[in-house]
Amino acid sequence: MDSLPVELLRLVFSHCDPQSVRSLRTLTRILADVGYDYLLSPQFTAVSWRNDIDRLHSIALHDRLRGSITSICIFLGELSYYDARSTSWFQHFVTPPEQLSEIMGTAMHEFDRIERGRKAVGPLHLRADDLREACSALPNLKDLEVTFTQFPLKNEFLREVFDYPSCRKLDRPQTYNNLDAIIQALHGVPLSTFKVDRLPLEVFRLPSHRSQWFTHAQSFNSLSVLDLTLDPSGLQGPGSSFRAMIGLGRILQLATGLSYLKLAFHPYSNQSSKFAVSFRELFWNFAYPHLTDLVLEGISCEEEDLKEFLARHGATLERLRLGGRGLAKPFEVSLGGICLFEGTFRSLFTGLRTKLPKLEKMHLEGIFECEHHDLPSHEAYNFYPLTNERWEPVPRPKWVRSSRKTISCLPFERYVLCGGPYPGNALSQQHY
Repeated sequence: MDSLPVELLRLVFSHCDPQSVRSLRTLTRILADVGYDYLLSPQFTAVSWRNDIDRLHSIALHDRLRGSITSICIFLGELSYYDARSTSWFQHFVTPPEQLSEIMGTAMHEFDRIERGRKAVGPLHLRADDLREACSALPNLKDLEVTFTQFPLKNEFLREVFDYPSCRKLDRPQTYNNLDAIIQALHGVPLSTFKVDRLPLEVFRLPSHRSQWFTHAQSFNSLSVLDLTLDPSGLQGPGSSFRAMIGLGRILQLATGLSYLKLAFHPYSNQSSKFAVSFRELFWNFAYPHLTDLVLEGISCEEEDLKEFLARHGATLERLRLGGRGLAKPFEVSLGGICLFEGTFRSLFTGLRTKLPKLEKMHLEGIFECEHHDLPSHEAYNFYPLTNERWEPVPRPKWVRSSRKTISCLPFERYVLCGGPYPGNALSQQHY
């Protein structure tokens, strides 16, 4: 193989798994040299119970390895022991006792190992300097994800209970500091993608923490994808919410080059509620000149306010998703829909037909409802998902039953894209 051109050797290495790469590098000096660039996966995973920040720091300071890393995923989620234990008994109540005892024993052993590691390593913000130095030294770093809702290990028992929002634990003050450390580390890094799947909304109200974001999120102007799922359950009263949303709006307006934006609100204190959003306060007259994809989930708003915000992106918007799973448990209907406390969906969708001429796809998921229950114009729908956020078809969920009156959004999508009679009056009475 030494006689092959370097380009062919690289092609061979690009099709090898990590173990094969290591084996090939032991054969000859040339293979060892060419294979150096394939030792590491371009996706780096950091969990809170290992010294992964030390490992990332070492990679970033290595002349040949630092160019390998293109994305970082930081897992910060924690499992609530007592909630997980009670939930797991409910999930497996028909499992034979001996088998259940063995399964739970294995899961508890894994849980104890993780907690011991977490205590030994300490919180992420204690390694803020190393993380900042590492991120600034990775020349090809483009994507960063922070997740609190995923479980990165193979233990199916723990993965199942982690799907239940009530089993996820969040130390809010520690989370503020950890997120501060991450946003500081990104200062000056030209990211393309930034994602957080549980961002406490009060971060943008608390002066010391919001100033960190205002200072270090200036590099968001390079982003093309911004995916934020916000947890408003730490806010106290309308004044607190207003200040937090103003701070969030300031951050959102830094990302001027976005082509994809997702804003979801997951209120862990009341998982079926919708968070009141004013797009006028959040964005004023700001618009994203290149926005092609927009996802809005779990909000309560005015029809005209939402319609006006969407219309500002009519020249570029191609794909629109309203609603989502929200904080629904695996067996529940989707909870992350849209509530209109003023206006109707008929008026909203009719207006979008003319205001979004470039729109190619629209998807609705969750409970859509108007608040004026006593008026003839009241509308309420329960949409089940047809595609995921990558627009890939998904199988019909097992929780779709006629008793839940769940329906497909396809008639509404056709109405917005192609016109015809409004499907709402008929579908609101149908059972699917």
